[in-house]
Amino acid sequence: MSELERLQRRAYGPGADIAGDAAAMARLSELEAAQRQPDPVVDAPAAPWWRRRPRLVILGNAAALLLIGALVALMSQQLAPWSTPIETDTSTTTMLPTLPDTQGPPMLTPEDVLTPDDVLALRSVGADADKPKDPHGTLNWLGLNTDELARYEDFRGLSVWSGKSRHGTACLLVAHPGQGLREGIGDEACSPESLKTIAELMNGGPAYSTGDVFAGLPTGSLIRFVLKGGHVDVYFYVRAT
Repeated sequence: MSELERLQRRAYGPGADIAGDAAAMARLSELEAAQRQPDPVVDAPAAPWWRRRPRLVILGNAAALLLIGALVALMSQQLAPWSTPIETDTSTTTMLPTLPDTQGPPMLTPEDVLTPDDVLALRSVGADADKPKDPHGTLNWLGLNTDELARYEDFRGLSVWSGKSRHGTACLLVAHPGQGLREGIGDEACSPESLKTIAELMNGGPAYSTGDVFAGLPTGSLIRFVLKGGHVDVYFYVRAT
């Protein structure tokens, strides 16, 4: 019996055992190829499927390993460029998005460093304070009680009040005494007590001029009122001409 016949018997005959012998399988392929080159090709009888199963299992496992490797490479290329590696142990690394840093000192406003142009002192509180005219029900809308308002010194013909609303906010009111809240020039502002309460008046041109409110301030300039507990600071922001 030749070497080729012996190997073919192991591959295709009863009790085939060549699937686990890689060297024998390679030699069989070599001899069969050499046999086919000089002579006409003669199809060898195909082994039954149950005898070919070991070879199919080996090929299937190899294909599965190649597929897993390709998927791992693809996923590594698609990680977001903004990801930051976070070491979980000595063998694995998890990629998580970098979160913006929300910690830091509170933001300062110009009024924290500037000297006020005017300071309005407290004049009266509660029932003794002058009451603002309220033709539109602004006080009720803001949640303010007229008997709990604080009155400050006038500013260029305007009246200034403050009060704590039933909503827990601190409110600042600036109005013309003859016209009242939300009539003519003026402003109202409320904010949580942990924040600054700021009312503002903008000089929009001659139509906005009322007496001396914007005297010396060109169009586009801003007057800012900042509630500071027992007084109100006033700042001028003059627009360049």
